[in-house]
Amino acid sequence: MIRRHTQRADRLRAGIPPARPASASPRAVVGVRAESLLRPEDGSKNYVYSGDNSVVSILRLRASDANDSLAREVGSVLGLQNTFNSYPFMDSKTPRERWKSLLSVLPQRAEILKFFHYYQVTAYPFNPILADMDRFESDLCTYLNAHAAGELKTPDKITERWATDKSIGHIGLLLATLAAGAHYSDVEYPRRLELTTDFARRSFHALRLCNFLFRPSLDIIQSLLILGNTLQNMGQSDAAWALLGTTVRLAQTMGLHTQRSMAHWPENLQTKARALWSTIAWQDSLLCLCYDRPPIVTVSGWPLEKPIFEQQDLSYANTMHLICRLGLDIMRAESVGIGEVEQALDYLQRLDSISQRGLLYLQSRANCTTLQQNLEHLALRMHNSFCVSVICRPAMKQSSPQILHPQGEILRARAKGGLIDASKAFLDFQALSVVPLRSWSMVHTVLSSTLLLCIWEETRNDAECRSLQQRVIDVFTSSDSKTSDDGTSLSDSDSQWLSARHIRALVTLRSALDREGERRPVENENLAAMGANAASLPGTGPEGYLDMFNSVDISPVSYLDSIMNVPLFDFSQEDGFL
Repeated sequence: MIRRHTQRADRLRAGIPPARPASASPRAVVGVRAESLLRPEDGSKNYVYSGDNSVVSILRLRASDANDSLAREVGSVLGLQNTFNSYPFMDSKTPRERWKSLLSVLPQRAEILKFFHYYQVTAYPFNPILADMDRFESDLCTYLNAHAAGELKTPDKITERWATDKSIGHIGLLLATLAAGAHYSDVEYPRRLELTTDFARRSFHALRLCNFLFRPSLDIIQSLLILGNTLQNMGQSDAAWALLGTTVRLAQTMGLHTQRSMAHWPENLQTKARALWSTIAWQDSLLCLCYDRPPIVTVSGWPLEKPIFEQQDLSYANTMHLICRLGLDIMRAESVGIGEVEQALDYLQRLDSISQRGLLYLQSRANCTTLQQNLEHLALRMHNSFCVSVICRPAMKQSSPQILHPQGEILRARAKGGLIDASKAFLDFQALSVVPLRSWSMVHTVLSSTLLLCIWEETRNDAECRSLQQRVIDVFTSSDSKTSDDGTSLSDSDSQWLSARHIRALVTLRSALDREGERRPVENENLAAMGANAASLPGTGPEGYLDMFNSVDISPVSYLDSIMNVPLFDFSQEDGFL
């Protein structure tokens, strides 16, 4: 009895729910196939993670073996566990209404065959959110076969295996991948935007049908991550930021943020959980670096295995995971007991160490032999260069005394090199793929880099830098971007989805170059049309641009922030009603 109690205490300390009696229903047991698309609902779906010092964990630990049922229910007793079995904020109240509502948003065969390919080939390699692509493709085949067999066509006949929360959650995930795929597709812009928005809407509806806010699952977390990334790529990065916060909290509810809390899961699901939490850290890191906002993700609960630190042939994804972990450290740094320059040099050393351990084609484009290798090399160069520019920004603060530091010149040289390389990588990348023009993080990287090149005294009069600035502007504003390969005119360009912040940056950059050189009427007209609304926001006008920036009290980084981060909300109106 003592040994049994000790084993049970050890399981509870690790965050593992008490085992059910042997007579419990098989439906409540988490088996090896727990991740199966069509599994029955099991008791583990009600498991809510609680730390060791929570009342729930203490009561579970102290409960006698005879009171296992009380230990299991203590969360509900204390009001720490959701009790709604269906999403309370929608009209579908009966199983039949829920089924009809599901049928109205189901992905059709033609939609899957057209747009999943774009997700698989264009979106997924550069942002591998799906934790198990092989399993997802297997489940996709199951769905297509069931759809062809008529299991998902009759409103008055519920097909039980497709009416479970698990199955509906997978359908929501499938629709999310189609939204991402549509964004990268070859469809013209107005229709592409309509399709992307429609798939995202249907995905969110499926998530509501499976009660995502009250019963999160791995599929739900992946769906929200893909939808958030798609919102970013549509220029809605503030909404993506807010959605990521919700996604992180739901993942923490499941315990995905710590290895100990996953100990009761099958090994294959622990692997998926680990990969998924690393992907969440990836998303949080990039958004935080772009916005200079504090991260909410911690990675200490999933320590990297020692061989990963020593591995010399890191893939693109593994290299990005390590860079994003470094990004989280950068955003949390408080510079206690260490100067800005010393800390920046340490970060650069860590970043260089990561980059030097990548596969050969990731380190040098001369080693690339395939199109995909070229694309991954250029994508990594963009992310790496952006990280360098963030680390070296102390060197770009004109008013900072740190630039007089003996090693400050190293930062200035690395900053200049990083800004130039980010622009070059973008130009090479967009010549081979639509990915950089439709990926928010890459558009943000190149526009912020070229804008800093334009306004930093170290680079603004440099001929190479000015040439790069002009070429970047040409990509976004030239008429070439409005014609297809066969020469037919298109009514849009990839630049039309840019957010107000990015358009503001383009207008400012164009104005700065025009003040120092000849105006180019056609390009100016294109930019004027793009920025008609954005230019009316504070801080966008070209008047007085050079006079203002010539002041030694203005930092290039501060000026960049004033352009990219003008508030979009008037909080002065919050106090009144109507």
